[in-house]
Amino acid sequence: MSEIYDRLAAGGFDRAFIREAVLPEWWDDSLAEVPANQALAEDTIARRLGLTLRDLGRSPLRLPSLQHVKFKRYKNKVDSAVAPAILVAQQAAKIIVESARLLPPFLLDGIKPAEVRQRILRRHRYVDLASLVELCWDAGIVVLHLSKVPQGSKRFDGLAMFCGDRPVLVLGSRRDGPAWLAFHLAHELGHVLKQHVTAGSPPLADSDLMSTSNDQQENEADRVACEILTGDPQPRLQDLKYTAIRLAVAAAQAGPERGMDPGVLALIYGKSNNRWGVAQNALKYLSIDSGAREIIAAALRKRFSPEDVSESAERFLAVLSPESSR
Repeated sequence: MSEIYDRLAAGGFDRAFIREAVLPEWWDDSLAEVPANQALAEDTIARRLGLTLRDLGRSPLRLPSLQHVKFKRYKNKVDSAVAPAILVAQQAAKIIVESARLLPPFLLDGIKPAEVRQRILRRHRYVDLASLVELCWDAGIVVLHLSKVPQGSKRFDGLAMFCGDRPVLVLGSRRDGPAWLAFHLAHELGHVLKQHVTAGSPPLADSDLMSTSNDQQENEADRVACEILTGDPQPRLQDLKYTAIRLAVAAAQAGPERGMDPGVLALIYGKSNNRWGVAQNALKYLSIDSGAREIIAAALRKRFSPEDVSESAERFLAVLSPESSR
Protein backbone atom coordinates (compact mmCIF):
# COMPACT_ATOMS: atom_id res chain seq x y z
CA MET A 1 0.00 0.00 0.00
CA SER A 2 2.90 2.36 0.63
CA GLU A 3 3.69 2.45 -3.10
CA ILE A 4 0.05 3.23 -3.91
CA TYR A 5 -0.05 5.99 -1.30
CA ASP A 6 3.19 7.44 -2.69
CA ARG A 7 1.82 7.54 -6.24
CA LEU A 8 -1.44 9.09 -5.05
CA ALA A 9 0.41 11.69 -2.97
CA ALA A 10 2.51 12.66 -5.98
CA GLY A 11 -0.78 13.24 -7.82
CA GLY A 12 -2.17 15.42 -5.04
CA PHE A 13 -4.13 12.84 -3.02
CA ASP A 14 -2.74 12.58 0.51
CA ARG A 15 -2.96 9.35 2.47
CA ALA A 16 -5.37 10.80 5.04
CA PHE A 17 -7.84 11.76 2.31
CA ILE A 18 -7.72 8.29 0.79
CA ARG A 19 -8.23 6.64 4.17
CA GLU A 20 -11.03 8.98 5.27
CA ALA A 21 -13.01 9.40 2.05
CA VAL A 22 -12.14 6.56 -0.31
CA LEU A 23 -11.21 3.31 1.42
CA PRO A 24 -13.78 1.50 3.61
CA GLU A 25 -13.89 2.41 7.28
CA TRP A 26 -12.88 -1.13 8.20
CA TRP A 27 -9.82 -1.10 5.97
CA ASP A 28 -6.42 -1.75 7.56
CA ASP A 29 -3.30 -1.54 5.42
CA SER A 30 -2.07 -4.86 6.77
CA LEU A 31 -4.89 -6.49 4.81
CA ALA A 32 -3.01 -5.66 1.60
CA GLU A 33 -0.53 -8.40 2.42
CA VAL A 34 -3.11 -10.70 0.80
CA PRO A 35 -3.02 -10.01 -2.97
CA ALA A 36 -6.78 -10.30 -3.33
CA ASN A 37 -7.28 -7.64 -0.66
CA GLN A 38 -4.80 -5.29 -2.32
CA ALA A 39 -6.61 -5.78 -5.61
CA LEU A 40 -9.86 -4.84 -3.84
CA ALA A 41 -8.28 -1.68 -2.40
CA GLU A 42 -6.88 -0.66 -5.78
CA ASP A 43 -10.23 -1.24 -7.46
CA THR A 44 -12.02 0.82 -4.80
CA ILE A 45 -9.59 3.73 -5.11
CA ALA A 46 -9.66 3.73 -8.91
CA ARG A 47 -13.44 3.48 -9.15
CA ARG A 48 -14.13 6.16 -6.55
CA LEU A 49 -11.66 8.64 -8.06
CA GLY A 50 -12.71 7.96 -11.64
CA LEU A 51 -9.37 6.41 -12.59
CA THR A 52 -8.51 3.22 -14.42
CA LEU A 53 -6.45 0.54 -12.71
CA ARG A 54 -3.80 1.14 -15.35
CA ASP A 55 -3.66 4.85 -14.48
CA LEU A 56 -3.49 4.05 -10.77
CA GLY A 57 -0.57 1.71 -11.38
CA ARG A 58 1.51 4.24 -13.27
CA SER A 59 4.38 6.14 -11.67
CA PRO A 60 3.81 9.05 -11.73
CA LEU A 61 0.06 8.68 -11.26
CA ARG A 62 -1.90 9.63 -14.34
CA LEU A 63 -5.03 11.67 -13.59
CA PRO A 64 -7.77 12.23 -16.16
CA SER A 65 -6.79 15.06 -18.50
CA LEU A 66 -8.06 18.55 -17.65
CA GLN A 67 -7.60 19.70 -21.22
CA HIS A 68 -11.40 19.57 -21.63
CA VAL A 69 -11.98 21.90 -18.66
CA LYS A 70 -12.35 25.61 -19.43
CA PHE A 71 -10.33 27.50 -16.84
CA LYS A 72 -11.27 31.05 -15.93
CA ARG A 73 -9.09 33.47 -13.97
CA TYR A 74 -6.28 30.92 -14.06
CA LYS A 75 -4.98 33.04 -16.94
CA ASN A 76 -7.37 30.79 -18.88
CA LYS A 77 -4.80 28.00 -18.77
CA VAL A 78 -4.93 24.54 -17.27
CA ASP A 79 -3.80 24.60 -13.65
CA SER A 80 -2.80 21.03 -12.87
CA ALA A 81 -2.59 21.82 -9.14
CA VAL A 82 -6.39 22.08 -8.98
CA ALA A 83 -6.92 18.74 -10.75
CA PRO A 84 -7.55 16.61 -7.63
CA ALA A 85 -10.22 19.02 -6.31
CA ILE A 86 -11.99 19.14 -9.67
CA LEU A 87 -11.85 15.35 -9.98
CA VAL A 88 -13.36 14.92 -6.50
CA ALA A 89 -16.07 17.49 -7.27
CA GLN A 90 -17.01 15.75 -10.51
CA GLN A 91 -17.21 12.34 -8.83
CA ALA A 92 -19.35 13.66 -5.98
CA ALA A 93 -21.64 15.43 -8.44
CA LYS A 94 -22.20 12.22 -10.39
CA ILE A 95 -23.23 10.37 -7.25
CA ILE A 96 -25.68 13.10 -6.26
CA VAL A 97 -27.23 13.44 -9.72
CA GLU A 98 -27.74 9.70 -9.98
CA SER A 99 -29.20 9.38 -6.48
CA ALA A 100 -31.01 12.59 -5.48
CA ARG A 101 -34.74 12.23 -5.07
CA LEU A 102 -37.35 13.58 -7.49
CA LEU A 103 -35.29 16.30 -9.11
CA PRO A 104 -37.35 18.45 -11.50
CA PRO A 105 -36.14 19.02 -15.05
CA PHE A 106 -33.94 22.03 -15.73
CA LEU A 107 -36.38 24.95 -15.75
CA LEU A 108 -34.24 28.08 -16.21
CA ASP A 109 -33.15 27.59 -19.82
CA GLY A 110 -33.52 30.94 -21.60
CA ILE A 111 -34.54 32.81 -18.42
CA LYS A 112 -33.09 36.30 -17.92
CA PRO A 113 -31.39 37.35 -14.67
CA ALA A 114 -34.15 39.84 -13.85
CA GLU A 115 -36.72 37.04 -13.95
CA VAL A 116 -34.59 34.89 -11.65
CA ARG A 117 -34.49 37.79 -9.20
CA GLN A 118 -38.23 38.39 -9.42
CA ARG A 119 -38.99 34.72 -8.80
CA ILE A 120 -37.06 34.92 -5.55
CA LEU A 121 -38.55 38.25 -4.48
CA ARG A 122 -42.05 36.86 -4.88
CA ARG A 123 -41.34 34.64 -1.90
CA HIS A 124 -38.57 36.43 0.00
CA ARG A 125 -37.83 39.93 1.19
CA TYR A 126 -34.47 39.95 -0.54
CA VAL A 127 -32.14 37.68 -2.51
CA ASP A 128 -29.62 35.88 -0.32
CA LEU A 129 -27.68 32.62 -0.44
CA ALA A 130 -30.47 30.49 1.07
CA SER A 131 -33.15 31.76 -1.32
CA LEU A 132 -30.83 31.41 -4.33
CA VAL A 133 -29.88 27.85 -3.39
CA GLU A 134 -33.56 26.93 -3.05
CA LEU A 135 -34.42 28.50 -6.40
CA CYS A 136 -31.63 26.53 -8.10
CA TRP A 137 -32.76 23.19 -6.66
CA ASP A 138 -36.43 23.95 -7.47
CA ALA A 139 -35.35 24.70 -11.05
CA GLY A 140 -33.47 21.40 -11.40
CA ILE A 141 -29.96 22.73 -10.73
CA VAL A 142 -27.83 20.80 -8.24
CA VAL A 143 -25.87 23.00 -5.82
CA LEU A 144 -22.97 21.56 -3.80
CA HIS A 145 -20.08 22.82 -1.70
CA LEU A 146 -16.82 20.90 -1.71
CA SER A 147 -15.77 21.22 1.93
CA LYS A 148 -12.90 18.74 1.92
CA VAL A 149 -10.22 18.57 -0.76
CA PRO A 150 -7.00 16.56 -0.87
CA GLN A 151 -4.14 18.38 0.86
CA GLY A 152 -2.09 18.35 -2.30
CA SER A 153 -4.72 20.22 -4.30
CA LYS A 154 -5.52 23.86 -4.82
CA ARG A 155 -9.12 24.90 -4.31
CA PHE A 156 -11.40 26.50 -6.88
CA ASP A 157 -14.09 29.10 -6.19
CA GLY A 158 -16.70 27.63 -8.50
CA LEU A 159 -17.29 24.85 -11.00
CA ALA A 160 -20.18 24.96 -13.49
CA MET A 161 -20.90 21.78 -15.43
CA PHE A 162 -23.56 19.39 -16.64
CA CYS A 163 -23.98 15.76 -15.62
CA GLY A 164 -26.00 14.51 -18.56
CA ASP A 165 -28.74 17.10 -18.97
CA ARG A 166 -28.49 18.25 -15.33
CA PRO A 167 -26.69 21.52 -14.47
CA VAL A 168 -24.45 21.19 -11.41
CA LEU A 169 -22.83 24.11 -9.60
CA VAL A 170 -20.07 23.24 -7.14
CA LEU A 171 -18.56 25.88 -4.87
CA GLY A 172 -15.15 25.23 -3.40
CA SER A 173 -13.99 28.33 -1.53
CA ARG A 174 -12.78 28.18 2.06
CA ARG A 175 -15.03 31.16 2.76
CA ASP A 176 -18.11 30.53 4.87
CA GLY A 177 -19.81 33.92 4.68
CA PRO A 178 -23.24 33.59 3.01
CA ALA A 179 -22.84 36.88 1.13
CA TRP A 180 -19.53 35.78 -0.37
CA LEU A 181 -20.90 32.42 -1.51
CA ALA A 182 -24.11 34.04 -2.75
CA PHE A 183 -22.00 35.90 -5.28
CA HIS A 184 -19.99 32.79 -6.15
CA LEU A 185 -23.21 30.81 -6.72
CA ALA A 186 -24.85 33.59 -8.72
CA HIS A 187 -21.72 33.85 -10.87
CA GLU A 188 -21.72 30.14 -11.64
CA LEU A 189 -25.45 30.32 -12.35
CA GLY A 190 -24.62 33.14 -14.75
CA HIS A 191 -22.43 30.77 -16.77
CA VAL A 192 -25.43 28.44 -17.12
CA LEU A 193 -27.92 31.19 -17.96
CA LYS A 194 -25.53 32.64 -20.56
CA GLN A 195 -24.92 29.13 -21.93
CA HIS A 196 -21.18 29.36 -21.39
CA VAL A 197 -21.60 25.77 -20.24
CA THR A 198 -24.25 23.46 -21.69
CA ALA A 199 -25.10 19.75 -21.80
CA GLY A 200 -22.16 18.03 -23.48
CA SER A 201 -19.82 21.02 -23.20
CA PRO A 202 -16.65 21.13 -21.08
CA PRO A 203 -16.93 22.05 -17.39
CA LEU A 204 -15.94 25.60 -16.49
CA ALA A 205 -13.69 26.23 -13.47
CA ASP A 206 -13.35 29.61 -11.72
CA SER A 207 -10.79 30.85 -9.24
CA ASP A 208 -10.44 34.13 -7.32
CA LEU A 209 -13.84 35.42 -8.34
CA MET A 210 -13.33 38.76 -6.62
CA SER A 211 -10.43 39.66 -8.92
CA THR A 212 -10.83 41.68 -12.10
CA SER A 213 -10.87 39.90 -15.44
CA ASN A 214 -10.74 40.82 -19.12
CA ASP A 215 -12.49 37.59 -20.08
CA GLN A 216 -15.85 38.30 -21.77
CA GLN A 217 -17.60 35.28 -20.27
CA GLU A 218 -16.37 36.15 -16.79
CA ASN A 219 -17.62 39.71 -17.12
CA GLU A 220 -20.97 38.48 -18.40
CA ALA A 221 -21.30 36.07 -15.47
CA ASP A 222 -20.35 38.86 -13.04
CA ARG A 223 -23.09 41.10 -14.45
CA VAL A 224 -25.65 38.30 -14.23
CA ALA A 225 -24.65 37.66 -10.62
CA CYS A 226 -24.95 41.31 -9.66
CA GLU A 227 -28.31 41.69 -11.39
CA ILE A 228 -29.72 38.64 -9.60
CA LEU A 229 -28.42 39.77 -6.22
CA THR A 230 -29.04 43.53 -6.48
CA GLY A 231 -31.15 44.32 -9.54
CA ASP A 232 -28.22 46.23 -11.07
CA PRO A 233 -25.68 44.53 -13.39
CA GLN A 234 -22.93 46.93 -12.25
CA PRO A 235 -23.74 48.17 -8.74
CA ARG A 236 -21.49 50.70 -7.05
CA LEU A 237 -21.63 52.51 -3.74
CA GLN A 238 -20.08 55.90 -3.07
CA ASP A 239 -17.19 55.92 -0.63
CA LEU A 240 -18.53 57.62 2.48
CA LYS A 241 -15.50 56.56 4.54
CA TYR A 242 -17.68 54.26 6.62
CA THR A 243 -16.28 52.47 9.60
CA ALA A 244 -17.22 48.80 9.79
CA ILE A 245 -19.89 49.55 12.40
CA ARG A 246 -21.44 52.36 10.37
CA LEU A 247 -21.40 50.19 7.24
CA ALA A 248 -23.09 47.35 9.14
CA VAL A 249 -25.86 49.67 10.36
CA ALA A 250 -26.36 51.20 6.91
CA ALA A 251 -26.38 47.81 5.17
CA ALA A 252 -28.86 46.34 7.65
CA GLN A 253 -31.28 49.16 6.92
CA ALA A 254 -30.76 49.89 3.24
CA GLY A 255 -30.20 46.31 2.03
CA PRO A 256 -33.69 44.89 2.66
CA GLU A 257 -35.27 48.14 1.47
CA ARG A 258 -33.60 47.50 -1.90
CA GLY A 259 -34.32 43.76 -1.94
CA MET A 260 -30.68 43.07 -1.13
CA ASP A 261 -28.97 40.92 1.43
CA PRO A 262 -27.21 43.31 3.88
CA GLY A 263 -24.05 41.24 3.53
CA VAL A 264 -24.10 41.60 -0.25
CA LEU A 265 -24.53 45.36 0.13
CA ALA A 266 -21.52 45.47 2.46
CA LEU A 267 -19.42 43.56 -0.08
CA ILE A 268 -20.49 45.90 -2.88
CA TYR A 269 -19.20 48.77 -0.75
CA GLY A 270 -15.95 46.89 -0.24
CA LYS A 271 -15.48 46.22 -3.95
CA SER A 272 -16.56 49.70 -5.06
CA ASN A 273 -14.01 51.37 -2.83
CA ASN A 274 -11.38 48.65 -2.40
CA ARG A 275 -12.17 48.55 1.33
CA TRP A 276 -12.52 44.82 1.77
CA GLY A 277 -11.38 44.87 5.39
CA VAL A 278 -14.15 47.27 6.35
CA ALA A 279 -16.70 45.15 4.48
CA GLN A 280 -15.57 41.90 6.11
CA ASN A 281 -15.65 43.44 9.57
CA ALA A 282 -19.15 44.74 8.85
CA LEU A 283 -20.22 41.14 8.17
CA LYS A 284 -18.86 40.18 11.57
CA TYR A 285 -20.80 42.98 13.29
CA LEU A 286 -23.92 41.77 11.49
CA SER A 287 -23.15 38.17 12.59
CA ILE A 288 -23.41 36.98 8.99
CA ASP A 289 -19.81 36.00 8.37
CA SER A 290 -20.35 32.23 8.64
CA GLY A 291 -22.89 29.48 7.98
CA ALA A 292 -22.82 29.38 4.17
CA ARG A 293 -21.62 25.79 3.88
CA GLU A 294 -24.34 24.59 6.23
CA ILE A 295 -26.99 26.42 4.17
CA ILE A 296 -25.86 24.55 1.06
CA ALA A 297 -25.56 21.23 2.90
CA ALA A 298 -29.04 21.59 4.43
CA ALA A 299 -30.60 22.09 1.01
CA LEU A 300 -28.85 18.93 -0.20
CA ARG A 301 -30.10 16.90 2.76
CA LYS A 302 -33.69 17.78 1.86
CA ARG A 303 -33.24 16.07 -1.50
CA PHE A 304 -30.74 13.33 -0.87
CA SER A 305 -30.67 10.40 1.53
CA PRO A 306 -27.49 8.43 2.30
CA GLU A 307 -29.71 5.35 2.25
CA ASP A 308 -29.97 5.76 -1.52
CA VAL A 309 -26.28 5.06 -2.15
CA SER A 310 -23.71 2.42 -1.28
CA GLU A 311 -21.65 2.63 1.89
CA SER A 312 -18.61 3.48 -0.23
CA ALA A 313 -20.42 6.36 -1.96
CA GLU A 314 -21.78 7.65 1.34
CA ARG A 315 -18.27 7.70 2.79
CA PHE A 316 -16.97 9.61 -0.23
CA LEU A 317 -19.74 12.19 0.02
CA ALA A 318 -18.32 13.30 3.36
CA VAL A 319 -16.32 15.69 1.15
CA LEU A 320 -19.55 17.72 0.95
CA SER A 321 -20.06 17.89 4.71
CA PRO A 322 -19.25 21.19 6.47
CA GLU A 323 -18.00 19.21 9.48
CA SER A 324 -15.29 17.63 7.34
CA SER A 325 -13.89 20.95 6.11
CA ARG A 326 -10.17 21.53 6.38
